[in-house]
Amino acid sequence: VDYIDLEGRTYLEVKSHPGNPKDPKGRYEFGVLTSFAYPVEDSEEHLVVATTRLETMLGDSAVAVHPEDPRYTHLHGKHVVHPFSGRKIPIICDAELVDMSF
Repeated sequence: VDYIDLEGRTYLEVKSHPGNPKDPKGRYEFGVLTSFAYPVEDSEEHLVVATTRLETMLGDSAVAVHPEDPRYTHLHGKHVVHPFSGRKIPIICDAELVDMSF
């Protein structure tokens, strides 16, 4: 697996794949941030999540917030509801992996 810093929307060839039929050069789009909202359990509120790999939301097992971010302190220990399966997903605190300025 290659690690590449991207400045934004970038089209790249994936050597181990036959190619993207939607792109004339067979490249795939990377570096696009997509946002979606999980409904907060027993609330009218939604928690917006941003990802470059939307398909991974199907397997989400938690949603992380920064423990010192005042926007989310009221959500510590609560759950969101998966929009497709209805599964309860815990909201966890992670000061190391969550960038509070994002």
